[in-house]
Amino acid sequence: MKHWLLPALMISLALISVLTLKSVAPELANTQTIFFIISFIIFFFVSKIEFEQLLRLSLPIYILVNFLLIVSYLFGVFTEKTGRWIPIFNIFNAQPSQLAIPATIFVLLILKQPLNNLIGLLKALLIISLSAILILIEPDLGTTLVYLISTGSIIFLSDISWKKIIMLIGISVIGIIFSWMLVLKPYQKQRITSFINSKQDLQGSSYNARQALIAAGSGQLLGKGLGQGVQSHLRFLPERQTDFIFASLAEEFGFIGAIVVISLYVALISFIIITGRKTSSPLALRYCMAIAIMTTMQAGINISMNIGILPITGLTLPLLSYGGSSILSLSFMFAVIQSIANQTQPKAVLHLS
Repeated sequence: MKHWLLPALMISLALISVLTLKSVAPELANTQTIFFIISFIIFFFVSKIEFEQLLRLSLPIYILVNFLLIVSYLFGVFTEKTGRWIPIFNIFNAQPSQLAIPATIFVLLILKQPLNNLIGLLKALLIISLSAILILIEPDLGTTLVYLISTGSIIFLSDISWKKIIMLIGISVIGIIFSWMLVLKPYQKQRITSFINSKQDLQGSSYNARQALIAAGSGQLLGKGLGQGVQSHLRFLPERQTDFIFASLAEEFGFIGAIVVISLYVALISFIIITGRKTSSPLALRYCMAIAIMTTMQAGINISMNIGILPITGLTLPLLSYGGSSILSLSFMFAVIQSIANQTQPKAVLHLS
């Protein structure tokens, strides 16, 4: 196991992020650099802590995150219809929903009752639902979807019967119908309906998606060059530094640049999966698989909405989009993966003489 690979991949994505921001939003590049420096310090220290020791902190972390979610909902700052943030000394806005995924996964891993037991399954659903509801009412639909699939994967990775799987699918369908009718805001519904019929609202909900698609496509093979992107620099492309940073990157670095970024994500996710398969700890394996699913979901959804495959959800691109909360929480999650990799002993090979 190459213990330097994960930090190398993170640093590569960090450099691409800062370089892209230096072009499309230069006023944010220095702040993003500071976020990365702090995150790598966190990564270094957390990766030195054994996985079992981190699990002992599961319940306090889970309680703290949910308390912060309540605080952010009651007293937080609402920005661009994408959730609520807690101002920190008027310098930095923290988004506690970013930490809900690892906090919930940790608690699910230490449940005393097995998840194939009905009581254990109900406890797991309650633990997942609490944070999910708090994130959804912020409102933050994109993060809620990634959260539910990432934490829910812990249940499906356990040995549960098909009857319980069918029951969970039924609950999910009911939850989707309930959310559509009573929870989702009108603009969230409009994003989905405008994606299905993109011609119905060319200047409204579908505008962002069309501009992102134009930006990504206009880069062609090699891109227009650093600082030469028309869509981002003339501000036709909204949220060019966060939700649509992939379109900004594709416009300036072209298809080749986009493939490089996608390849880095494939390598990152592959490393996480391989780390999980090599560990001897079932709990560490489940954690790795859940984080791999989360990273795949978040990167896949963001890139897909940038090229018009999926509707806009307000979901950022991991380690590329501007934002301190996302970078710091991802660094913590990946640091746990690094800790697992550091503890994994290479399998002995029998040599026959």
